[in-house]
Amino acid sequence: MEGEKQLEGMDAEMRQLEVEEVEAAKANGKKFAGFRLQALDVTKLSLMRPDGHPGPYMNPFPFADRVQEKVQNDCVHWCLPGPVDTWKKIMLEVLNKWNNQGR
Repeated sequence: MEGEKQLEGMDAEMRQLEVEEVEAAKANGKKFAGFRLQALDVTKLSLMRPDGHPGPYMNPFPFADRVQEKVQNDCVHWCLPGPVDTWKKIMLEVLNKWNNQGR
């Protein structure tokens, strides 16, 4: 539900850095004719999905204590339909919109 999960800690910090870098790249890119940059921010969407962060990397330092004998697979990138498929569909819609605007 909306508001049920908040972006916090390292996830919030990393997202903020990424947003700042994209904005800096956009500003820098203005000196190049025809340059166009847009970031697809799927942070909120991923937070709201229970399958948005499977795998050992859903924790900030997954191997800080030790490397476990068995490590949870990161199926979000390899075998599960879910978040990544949703991101691809959104990206396709963005590209179609750009194309329909004469680009």
